[in-house]
Amino acid sequence: MSTCPTKVAVLGLDGVPYTLLKLLFADRVMPHLARLAHSGAFLRMHTVLPPVSSTAWASFMTGANPGRHGIFGFTDLKPNERALHLPSFDDIRCPVIWQRLPQKRSVVVNLPFTFPARPLNGMLIAGFVAPDLERSVYPESLLPWLVSRNYRIDIDSVRGRQDRRALIADLFETLHIREEVILTLMEHEPWDLFIGVITGTDRLHHFFFDAYEDRAHPYHEDFVNYYRRLDAFIGRFVDRLGSSTRLMVLSDHGFTRLKTQVYLNHILKTMGHLAFTTPAPVSPEDIHPGSRAFAMEPTRVYLNCRDRFRNGSLSASEAIEFRGKLRSELAAIGFEDVGIFDPPEGSDSNERVFGDVLVKEDVYEGELLPQAPDLVVIPKPGYDVKAGLNPPGATMTDIFTGMHTHDDAFLIVDDPGTAQRLPEPYITDVAPLILEVLGEVGLEPV
Repeated sequence: MSTCPTKVAVLGLDGVPYTLLKLLFADRVMPHLARLAHSGAFLRMHTVLPPVSSTAWASFMTGANPGRHGIFGFTDLKPNERALHLPSFDDIRCPVIWQRLPQKRSVVVNLPFTFPARPLNGMLIAGFVAPDLERSVYPESLLPWLVSRNYRIDIDSVRGRQDRRALIADLFETLHIREEVILTLMEHEPWDLFIGVITGTDRLHHFFFDAYEDRAHPYHEDFVNYYRRLDAFIGRFVDRLGSSTRLMVLSDHGFTRLKTQVYLNHILKTMGHLAFTTPAPVSPEDIHPGSRAFAMEPTRVYLNCRDRFRNGSLSASEAIEFRGKLRSELAAIGFEDVGIFDPPEGSDSNERVFGDVLVKEDVYEGELLPQAPDLVVIPKPGYDVKAGLNPPGATMTDIFTGMHTHDDAFLIVDDPGTAQRLPEPYITDVAPLILEVLGEVGLEPV
């Protein structure tokens, strides 16, 4: 690559952990990506909390943390209400990369949390969550071509839960379609910034993360072959780059093996801090006004304050005192307290369930801090923290075998000097790297 790049190509691999890539490289499953990693900078990267794609990709595309861009999860709360709001691209409160570079032409394919598609100097095909393809595409003239290619935004996870073999077929077919669209647009459209994201990796890991290291697993070969196919695509992607293009490959969060799910609202209810107005709650609107705290997916805890929620139960002073008390209570919960009697190897039954419980000031900063969750729970590896309103117990297993992590994403840049500049990168560091190449030298994250 040129020492003075004038264009940037970004390839996102959703949910691919740094530690898994190291294994895949050692096993020679991904020679093209391994070559890039070894010749450039290959770094373990931290991402945002909670480590879900909506918050993480929003942080990537803005260079800002949720306290500035305003996306704290796939679900949020309506202002002043304990009522559900489903945020979209329209709710991002900071300009994204291509909005900060309106004079540059950008092509964006399958980047999560860009629905509904909005006009830009270039082209955009939104990634999940996107309820329909028509409103996911800009300009509209792209739509007939995508339909002719049988383009879809995501795999059919609902069917995949029932039919694992169909899920594997869907993963490969969707990857093939995504490859064709990305490579065609790369080759035939002018661009200064190209962003393409593969989300099938995340789906593969949720269902089959146990398959790679277990060679006897019925889907081991499928797991390996998916990554071989992905690596071949990466090789074709790189072949289409000119000598003046900076290349970055990254994930939005990491992954690890899932043992069980731990349900925060059940724990809060058992502690006496949460009650509902109905025996079968289905939304935050069913939370009793007298409750002191409740959780939102996946790891966010909100205090029921009067200065935040209509009919809240806590005054500002009571909330300050209660937050410290609740943080200590959650941090002290042991495995046996939630019915886990086979703790991690090397642990005893009295060891704490959660890796940490943080107050919002330790996690977020910015003018939207008042909208942030009051506490954020960090899971221990293998114990996925959830916030369903009406689970049967404190813990529950699922068909999934993998869970997200915040400290094992990766970043590859075809500039070895990046390792010296950013030895411990955070996902918000990527946007400034892009902006620097494309003309905004030294620009700080918003």
